[in-house]
Amino acid sequence: MLNYRRSALLTFLAIPLGILAERNFRKLPRLPVSRVPSYQPSLSIIIPARDEAHNLGVILPSLLNIDYPGEQQILVVDDHSSDNSAQVAETFGVQLLSLVEDLPQNWKGKPYTCHQGAMVAKGEWLLFTDADTIHSRLGISSAVAYAVANKLDGLSLFIKHQNLSWIDGITLDVAFAGLFSGWSAANHMLNGQFILVRREVYFDSGGFAAVGNEVLEDVALGNWLQSRGYRLQLLAGDQVARVHMYASQKQMFYGLTRLGAGSLRWQGLRAVLTALHITAIMSPLVALLGGLLGKLSWFWVPATWSVSSLSILPWSRRSANSFQALFAPLGALIVLVASLFGLINRLSRKGIPWKGRRV
Repeated sequence: MLNYRRSALLTFLAIPLGILAERNFRKLPRLPVSRVPSYQPSLSIIIPARDEAHNLGVILPSLLNIDYPGEQQILVVDDHSSDNSAQVAETFGVQLLSLVEDLPQNWKGKPYTCHQGAMVAKGEWLLFTDADTIHSRLGISSAVAYAVANKLDGLSLFIKHQNLSWIDGITLDVAFAGLFSGWSAANHMLNGQFILVRREVYFDSGGFAAVGNEVLEDVALGNWLQSRGYRLQLLAGDQVARVHMYASQKQMFYGLTRLGAGSLRWQGLRAVLTALHITAIMSPLVALLGGLLGKLSWFWVPATWSVSSLSILPWSRRSANSFQALFAPLGALIVLVASLFGLINRLSRKGIPWKGRRV
């Protein structure tokens, strides 16, 4: 039988776990954006694209406007798009690679698309970036300069997120808070929205071919490279690029099913902290149900709701909408439902629908 009082008390764990998430996030070094060096190594920018016509119309102008004093190649890899993604790429005059053959067995779509791009890339450094990102003029140059100066084999950036509405805003705020409450530098997480790696390292390690069947190919690649002794670093780069991850609430839900089902694998026991944190943020909804049923004093509803909202406030501020923190329990409910849906589908081997495929 549901104990409403205990569920309400669980909410108060959101404060220490929120502090832990904030501390972990603030541990990320911030990529310094500096003046462009007089010389930089050649660079290939690889953009995997499956039905990304609209996004390509935004990212490509930003990439064509970057200040990079080295040889550069912008490569769009069209993965059997049903829209006019290929035509948009050609309109902007960037290099286009259209995949013809069907997706091979034991490959997921995105790692295969990225790897095919790497196979024709010419740069000394490879930058894999999603089509829904927008890049600042000095960001990519600063990232390459930082990697070279610090003798890194690769780096990745946690960039600024833009949201469709307060619904996806608070849902992603909760998801990221939960992620970082269970985050550890030992996770060797890479963010697929911005992965920069030396060409030699990519091919010597096998690159995405080594993790081609992984749902979270970016996290898997980070762990694979680290296991082989390469030097990687994850940095905060909200001033370098921004991303609009999902085009609709439906797409956001299915995106979260992938993240929820896949991230637990890589977090190990720290996944307990993530699950506990998100559950604590959601608990005011249980207090509300208890009040409606006469099982719990109404005092608990504003008390727990305030605690839940306060715990997520730093993330809502970063989203430039502090007001949406008031809806934190609703965002947590969406994250939990999506994660459970993803886990059930993964365990039952039904897969998760994503862009016309099951992953």
